[in-house]
Amino acid sequence: LLETYLDGRFPIWRKDADANGGEGLGVAPGSGAMTKEEAYKILGLEAGAAAADVRKAHRRLMQRLHPDIGGTSFLAARINEAKDVLLSNHN
Repeated sequence: LLETYLDGRFPIWRKDADANGGEGLGVAPGSGAMTKEEAYKILGLEAGAAAADVRKAHRRLMQRLHPDIGGTSFLAARINEAKDVLLSNHN
């Protein structure tokens, strides 16, 4: 079920997983901080989304991908980072 979700949400996750030893949704070493574009893509939002939409998308994804309910700490960290990147401009 999780793989089906990831296939639809993050089409390149399998390629990244192979390149990163199976961690999926990885970032190439030394690639730096997450960009706003990446953050919007991870949260499934359009550029310029409101802060409330960012929080709602974050909450929805964490309810499905949190490590306590079958997700991975890596995915949770990426989702949290995406929220932080996008909300840093709204504060």
